[in-house]
Amino acid sequence: MKTSPLNISTKKLAWLAVAFVLVVNIVILGKVFFNRSEVITTLQLSERELQFPYNYGFKKEDSSKRLSIQWSALNSNPVSLDYNELRWHLDRTLVLSPAHYSSFQFPSCDNDKRQLNKKSGWVLLEFNGQSYTDYVTKTEQYHSLIHSQEPTSDSELAKKELNEKREEADKLLQEAKNSITRLIAIDAAATRSALEKVMQARNISGKTKLLIVPTEVEVNYRYSCNHAKNKERDIFINELSVSSLYLPKHFAQELTFNNGKSTSPFIAVVNYGRLYEPWIGSLKTCEKNCE
Repeated sequence: MKTSPLNISTKKLAWLAVAFVLVVNIVILGKVFFNRSEVITTLQLSERELQFPYNYGFKKEDSSKRLSIQWSALNSNPVSLDYNELRWHLDRTLVLSPAHYSSFQFPSCDNDKRQLNKKSGWVLLEFNGQSYTDYVTKTEQYHSLIHSQEPTSDSELAKKELNEKREEADKLLQEAKNSITRLIAIDAAATRSALEKVMQARNISGKTKLLIVPTEVEVNYRYSCNHAKNKERDIFINELSVSSLYLPKHFAQELTFNNGKSTSPFIAVVNYGRLYEPWIGSLKTCEKNCE
């Protein structure tokens, strides 16, 4: 019996599909191998910097289980009595130097293509360093400021409002010292070399670590064009190129969690490889604080 041309074509397509899948897998595995062939730097992150997705644990363990990297940026606004403003002292906005801002070559305010405001680049991250210390200092200042205030009147409402502010200040200070991320974005530029100069000039000590990773940033034209006379510019960091880490099953089994947060302290050694992509090298849990 002769094989029809249609069957031959179908078999060819099937083999081509298989070959394509194999090639893609080889490329992916090759990239992983190359990245992990050299460790550029390591971070020892805890449950403060690594959290599960909110719905983690509702399905059986599979390759989709990941830990999200928690990070932020510290703005330079002075401390005031405005609690909501202090909450935003940690966000993902950076004020860049004119040189680093111009390196991204964002369209000017009068350019009709200024909607194209997203750019690839690099961000300098600082772990457990001066930026985190500065944030704790700000929360302590806010805490002292609120607790030194007197009610605006003798009314029960005024006393209640002040007590609520003091409770929020207490909570904010505890979070700053014990639970918020210590991984802070401190600078960004279009080229890695520009940030390497900043990193080399920055004094670090103790457990402080600096690293440069790929990112995507954008500019808020509504804001920046209304402040065109400023020599510095604000950019928003959309995301790191790798913002979550695959969690192997044997690591996941060691952890318990609630609403995305680990119920037990842990330390994960996160390695960054030759392509500046991270992976979890080891993980251990502790009965109390691991540090």
